Formats: sequence, C-alpha cells, structure tokens
Amino acid sequence: MENFIRYSIFVHVLAGCVALISGLVSIILRNNVKRHKKAGIVYFYAMTVVFITATYVSVYKNNIFLLCVSFFTYYACLTAYRALKLKRLHLDQRPGIIDWGIEVFFGLMHVGFLAFAILLLKKGHTEVGIVSMVFGVIGLRGNYVTIHRLRGKSKHKNYWLLAHIGGMLGSYIGAFTAFFVNNNARWIHLPEIIVWLGPTVFITPLIIFELRKYKKAGV
Repeated sequence: MENFIRYSIFVHVLAGCVALISGLVSIILRNNVKRHKKAGIVYFYAMTVVFITATYVSVYKNNIFLLCVSFFTYYACLTAYRALKLKRLHLDQRPGIIDWGIEVFFGLMHVGFLAFAILLLKKGHTEVGIVSMVFGVIGLRGNYVTIHRLRGKSKHKNYWLLAHIGGMLGSYIGAFTAFFVNNNARWIHLPEIIVWLGPTVFITPLIIFELRKYKKAGV
C-alpha cells in the first residue's frame, strides 16, 4: 500500500505541474480560441487526475486540507467545463443527469465538510475546522449559483461563458494555493499569509476584470 501511495503522490505532483502550466497557457491565450481550447482540455484532464489522486491520498494520510481543496477545486473546474455544453438553457435545452448528479454529489460533500468542521471545532481543532468550514460554505454557494443557472434563471445572455471563466479561474486559484501551501516549507519559504492569500489576491482581479468585460459585451 505504501508503494501505491508513493506512486500516486508522484502522479499527483506531475499532473499538478501540468495543470498549473496548461492553466497559465490557457489564461494567456484566452483570446486565441483554438489554442486556448487545446490548453484548456489539457488543464481539465490534468485536474481530473489531480482530483482522483488527491482524494484517496488525502483520506489515507488524513489530510483534511488536501481533501477540501481537491473537491472545491475540481467542482469549480467540472462545472466550468460542463458550462460549455449548456449554452441553450434559456431556450429548449435541459441539463443532463450528469449535471444534476454533479450538484447532488458535490453538494453532499460540501454539507459533509460543514458537519466535519463543526465536529473538529467542538474537539478544539480550530485551524482545520475553519478550513473545512470555509470550503464547505464556498462550495455550497457554488452549488446555489450553478443550480440557479441550470434552471435557466441567469439574467445574462452569455451566462455559460461567465460560468466557464469564473469556474476555471476559480479552480486555478485552488490549484495554485494547494501548490504553495504544500511546498512552502520545503522550497518557497514565504510567510504563511502570502502563501494562503497570494494566489487569490493575484488572480481574483483577473476574474473580476474578465467577468465585467464579458457582462458588458453581452455575447
């Protein structure tokens, strides 16, 4: 089992590096549709490998931070990917079983994070309890927004594009934060506040700028 986990961690790290690089390329080439799409596909499948390996490695090692980040990040990535398949929700298109399945599965996981957070806080494990609570709350908000869109309630005509941009960039924040947190003590050696908040501070303005630009364009 130890060898399997060791190999899994290697695959996880490798896929994570591919995701970070392809994600950055996708961001840089966002106005070049053909190349952006190719880089985005690589990013999505790399993140899928990251999610799968992170899930069972985190359970085996009892790493609640890695578990929370893996679910939060992949949920954002997955719904962003599916948004490209759901461009006619305001007309005659209906979400597939897979879309509702995603919301139910990840919604239950987000509720589980909240319940686990309460348990941890009662036992005095404040730090991991807060981490679990934050990701649970953010995750449930994501469920609410996505379900609202799946029901055709979005007010913007290009709702699918906004969901794709916000989800993919949001997942990239999660991936970069996980990389920083897990490697800071070994290689980076930055203050914890920079490690935890740096990716969010750096990438969130880009998300806001891109979303505002496309909201105004209305395409």
